[in-house]
Amino acid sequence: MTEILIVVLIVVVVVATVIVIRTRKSAPAARVDPLADYPEVWDPYAIGVGDIISYAGIDHVVRGTITLDEEGYRWHEHLLDGSTGRRWLTVENDEGELEMTLWMRREGTGLEPGGDVILDDRVYRQIERGTARFTAEGTTGTAPTGTVDYADYATADRTGLLSFERWARTASWEVSTGRAVTRSELTVIHAGPAQ
Repeated sequence: MTEILIVVLIVVVVVATVIVIRTRKSAPAARVDPLADYPEVWDPYAIGVGDIISYAGIDHVVRGTITLDEEGYRWHEHLLDGSTGRRWLTVENDEGELEMTLWMRREGTGLEPGGDVILDDRVYRQIERGTARFTAEGTTGTAPTGTVDYADYATADRTGLLSFERWARTASWEVSTGRAVTRSELTVIHAGPAQ
């Protein structure tokens, strides 16, 4: 009886070894892209306070978000805080096209909107001007609600952008220079819904 058990045990070991060898020799299963069904895993229109945005290898925290509305046309400005300082990211849907612009505040320019504007030896021409209502959440440096006057300028080749904003009629104009950014230049980790 013992001899039969030993023979059965040897047969089981040999069969198991053959199965393992055949499994290793067969073609491995094709790997599947885990994000294939979600090619764009972050939503630019859902960026909000607490999200992490990586640009040029530097992580920024969204400290505040301003939602602007001019006669039904809405866009968002997000205050990004990172190791290289603060920037603003504008996100808007212009006739079905995503437009994002990264802005840096320029202090001490003494500039105001009106006619052509020269900054850093570049000539900017006005492309848009108006007044919008806004609401703010998180840290923005603005009131929670109100109106903002704005004027947007661009160089002739549209590679240079200039923005003026005035958050109260008695305030001075804030000046920022910007550049358009593409979705592929940013990585966003959404913080999730507010608790």
